[in-house]
Amino acid sequence: MKTVAIIGGSQTNTFKKLGEKRGLIVEHHSGKTGGGPIEHYFQRIINHADVVIILKGAIKHSSMWAVRELAEKKGKKLDYHDGFGATGALEKALLL
Repeated sequence: MKTVAIIGGSQTNTFKKLGEKRGLIVEHHSGKTGGGPIEHYFQRIINHADVVIILKGAIKHSSMWAVRELAEKKGKKLDYHDGFGATGALEKALLL
């Protein structure tokens, strides 16, 4: 099963339920950080993911850049979703 990291938003349960229906394992992080090196907040979730989807409208730019950089360093597939919705984000994950 493909593991998808969705970064941004607050619909953890929805992401996981809809992902399961599509045969995906979903890891979710709101994108919120509490100081210190931002990368540390996203390291674990990106390490476990096959694909990373960033919800552009639901994340701070600094978090988005940190996630992008980590995903690229780890060789993870990365895409961006304009909305907040789970369905569109998961559909993008299926295509990667």
